[in-house]
Amino acid sequence: MEIKYYNVNGEIVPIEKAVINVRDLGFLRGYSVFDFFRIYKGKPVFIEDHLTRLQKSASILGLEVPYSNEEMVNKIVELAKVNKMEFGGIKIVLTGGYSLDGWYPVEPNFVMIASKLTTYPESVFTKGVKLMAYQYTRETPYTKTTNYLVPITIRKEIEEAEAFDVLYHDGEFISESARSNFFIVNDEGTIITPDKDALEGITRKHVLEVAQKHFNVEIRPLSIKETMAAKEAFMTSSTKGVMPVRQVDFWRINQGIIGETTKQLMDLFKQHVEEYVETDA
Repeated sequence: MEIKYYNVNGEIVPIEKAVINVRDLGFLRGYSVFDFFRIYKGKPVFIEDHLTRLQKSASILGLEVPYSNEEMVNKIVELAKVNKMEFGGIKIVLTGGYSLDGWYPVEPNFVMIASKLTTYPESVFTKGVKLMAYQYTRETPYTKTTNYLVPITIRKEIEEAEAFDVLYHDGEFISESARSNFFIVNDEGTIITPDKDALEGITRKHVLEVAQKHFNVEIRPLSIKETMAAKEAFMTSSTKGVMPVRQVDFWRINQGIIGETTKQLMDLFKQHVEEYVETDA
């Protein structure tokens, strides 16, 4: 599959003509939000939830989405169709628009970027990944903004630690990873995910929905100490699904062995996605 088209302000255009003026506040001030979702078997996965979150992120930052959810779905379907996308991803970016003084938002720019999905080696799902703990709380943790300054800036530290990504904390409590939500399973078999300073991930939402049918689940503060004592750990995101975590910094989780609860959730979530795309909704 070759991606040839994007959508800029409602119009399908060839990639080489998909441009935004440098006066845009997303470029000048980082004033922009986005959302990203998978196209799986030609269908946008959990699209209702993603568009609702986009509307929420925009509202928190004082941006206005120029289209209704129904209109956006139609444009998404059109973009996937012209790119002949059966599998891939689409990122929607909403910016503050072309500000004359570089400060006050005006009419927003709305862009849909189609792409191939990031793929991960099978080993990350069979052996798990390592995370690097890092003390940081995002300025707007409940919005999905385009500001990834911190994780990009410390990318060399992450590489030197031979880590897959970072795990944010405030010195006492865990919040999230840079691009994923975080979960542990404790000795009692309870699945726990942080309720503070973490993005309300869409994959997180659906994993919780699945997990609550089979396991005891708690959404509450998660301390570093409790994480260090975890029996299992995993991350969730649109591109990762359920991805096991074997280690955080110097402490190994379950001696680096992927736990049965995580394995079950990996399978259950895959089944959940299959059921979703097979519906007519």
